[in-house]
Amino acid sequence: MRSPEHDLFYRVIGDHIREARGRKRMSQTALAEKLSLSRVSIVNIEKGRQRAPVHVLWQIAELLSTELANIIPRRTEFVDGAGVVHLDSDTVAQIEAAAKGDPATHRKLTEFIKMAKSTNRSAIS
Repeated sequence: MRSPEHDLFYRVIGDHIREARGRKRMSQTALAEKLSLSRVSIVNIEKGRQRAPVHVLWQIAELLSTELANIIPRRTEFVDGAGVVHLDSDTVAQIEAAAKGDPATHRKLTEFIKMAKSTNRSAIS
């Protein structure tokens, strides 16, 4: 059964995959080939329209050199109407430059900036 919460859950998974793929500098085509999927499937997974089984998510995490836990959304990313904060490409590039290839630093900076933007958005409304 589809629900708005489930749709958001899978969109956040897609956001995490796209972010990890960007850090790894891997194209959608390359990821699709390694998974024996079509590029369209990767596009749909990243947009949350296609719900990948857990074993595929695990394979994606392995190929992108991250933990599956980094792909699965945390409750704070979509509970209580907080919504997902999308970062523009300039912000992502600045995070990547500051993290200098360290995944833990990248994740912490990304989470901090998303939290700050979410807090700012709440203060404005």
